[in-house]
Amino acid sequence: MPGDLSLVFPHRIMVDIQEMLEALDKVTPGIASDETLLYGVEVKFYSNRVVVDKNFETSIKGLRAIGDGAGVTRGLQQASANGLSVARSILN
Repeated sequence: MPGDLSLVFPHRIMVDIQEMLEALDKVTPGIASDETLLYGVEVKFYSNRVVVDKNFETSIKGLRAIGDGAGVTRGLQQASANGLSVARSILN
């Protein structure tokens, strides 16, 4: 199920989060509601990187590797800019 923190956190951490929400609910009523959305930790590893030229073309002619998946960028804004840059190089 998307967004289910129990898939990424140990049980004890989930219990601690629940207890924290219940304690906060006493200070700020509504915090511990069913509609409360919690975001989990995202971990990225950047050790893998595809070898590309200045136009982000790989050793396979016509195949370009861009964005986070290629290890070229480190976030949405950089990946978006990278996509625009590569699109321009393809059009040229």
